[in-house]
Amino acid sequence: MCSREQFKRWPQPLGRCSKLKWRIFPYKDLAKVTNNFDQSHCLGKRGFTTEYYGKFEDGCEITVQRFKEDKRYILQQFINETVILNYLPHKNIVSIYGYASHHEESLLVHEYLSNGNLAAHLQSEIAKSSKIPWLTRLDIAIDTANALDYLHYHGIIHRNVKSSNILLDANFSAKVANLHLSRKLPDGVPVHATHVTTDIIGSGGYVDPEYMTKGWLSVKNDVYSFGVVLCELLSSKLAKYWVLNEEENLATLLNRKIENQALVELLDPRLGFQSNLKIKSMMTATAELAALCMQCPQDLRPNMEHVLEILNGIKQGRYETNSIKALKIFHHAELEEATNNFGTFVGKGGYGSVYYGKLQDGREVAVKRFHDENETEKTINQFMKETEILSLLHHQNLVSLYGRTSCHCNKHMLVYEYISNGTLSKHLHESSCGKLPWQTRFNIAIETAAALVFLHDSDYVTHVSTIPVGTRAYIDPDYYDSGRVSDKSDVYSFGVVLFELISSNPPRLMEGTDYVSLAQFAKRKILNKELNAVVDPSFLFGSDKNIMEMITAVAELAFQCVQCPKELRPSMKQVLDTLEGIRKGTWGFNQVT
Repeated sequence: MCSREQFKRWPQPLGRCSKLKWRIFPYKDLAKVTNNFDQSHCLGKRGFTTEYYGKFEDGCEITVQRFKEDKRYILQQFINETVILNYLPHKNIVSIYGYASHHEESLLVHEYLSNGNLAAHLQSEIAKSSKIPWLTRLDIAIDTANALDYLHYHGIIHRNVKSSNILLDANFSAKVANLHLSRKLPDGVPVHATHVTTDIIGSGGYVDPEYMTKGWLSVKNDVYSFGVVLCELLSSKLAKYWVLNEEENLATLLNRKIENQALVELLDPRLGFQSNLKIKSMMTATAELAALCMQCPQDLRPNMEHVLEILNGIKQGRYETNSIKALKIFHHAELEEATNNFGTFVGKGGYGSVYYGKLQDGREVAVKRFHDENETEKTINQFMKETEILSLLHHQNLVSLYGRTSCHCNKHMLVYEYISNGTLSKHLHESSCGKLPWQTRFNIAIETAAALVFLHDSDYVTHVSTIPVGTRAYIDPDYYDSGRVSDKSDVYSFGVVLFELISSNPPRLMEGTDYVSLAQFAKRKILNKELNAVVDPSFLFGSDKNIMEMITAVAELAFQCVQCPKELRPSMKQVLDTLEGIRKGTWGFNQVT
């Protein structure tokens, strides 16, 4: 790739085109480096352009696209649409260096990629042994998805996604090329919106049927075309093969093969899936993703940010595409409207503020918006990791994560289901709320324990940390001192919650003139045989014997949960079993150990 310094000798654009930041190349210089556009420098014809290789004396290699005279309006339209004004440098998009004109001819100059285009490699592999291994193909898919996600975030629809427009460098890293057919969505129009157009552009086999037949233009057109490219990577057969040789369209064919468990009939056997179970799993998941991308209607398809997440997950060994697709990427304007411009404040935590919202589909949501001071690269990476994990976890006692804002967004937000009764803390510690009866509190304890058991049993949840996080009064002292977290850290925190349910006290309370943690206070009172000092007075008077026995048993369980060192604590499965036994009246606490 050529550096900016190498282009300083050419003049800057003049007039209206100066906004484009393209350089004007003298036509004679381009003719010189291409040997007057000699056939030996011709890289091939691409639609209405012919491409030539050129190399300047300083070593800078370029590709020159010559537009047919009757098609030069396309380049002018590209400029008029101001696509390039929002076209920022990206590692997976071919860099445009400048342009030139000569009489009625227009020329576009961009970086040269030595490995040509993906279609040429797949075409050559039909008769030869496969040269591009599967993992490289998956990386090509990820690179391409990365570029399209970036374009879509900036409101740009490529409109001509196909393997011949995916160029490969010396290391087979992919870059998306030929944006001169792209369309920039009007300012203020949501990226996810659909428009009706009569200007239908694209290549046979790649074009979204709804765009072709109904004129529905949206970013989901590119998603469909990308699904076709995934099929090409899986099969080593170009889209035109399926058009010429199959009665069904590719999407229908792929879905039928998946449903009939005959997917292997579409896969290139030279890619090694027959002898490598991991490769077979990755290719199967990629095929399922391709089918998602080609769904009709458009609304059923994931957006490119979803697609990119799924591909990265496949590369890391997560093959469940169906669970990931449910996580929606919300746009800032969408959440702004849902929360009445964030005027529906509900509460505030250590990392962000929570707002009530109502989506256009009628769902009530809680929108968590991170504080500005927490918008660091580290917390953003953690934000992405947490949403990745939460999207894979579904349990009746876990608050559902509906989605998040784009990773490109300046404000990072999580969108959860809205729970109308608020938090347990509010009902236990705020005087405006009525007192929760013991049986309700006990059921809350069991449901919370069930959720924690589910999390601890999940393959997706790992316990790796260097800096203790959480509310101090709930944090396991072992974790706080050593920075080593484990599932027993949750057991400690749950023990504190049990003491809250029993006492109605906050996790940190005044004792004399000093603040002490509820766990310390309760442990000391129980050891001194003063359990009554821990229990909410309303349960001591007028309660029947069975309730007091349950409270006593739960207090003993909570005592065990907050033991140090952590090895003395029960597991969450043991805690849940003990609570279930207490409810049935068939299991005393001493059976937990």
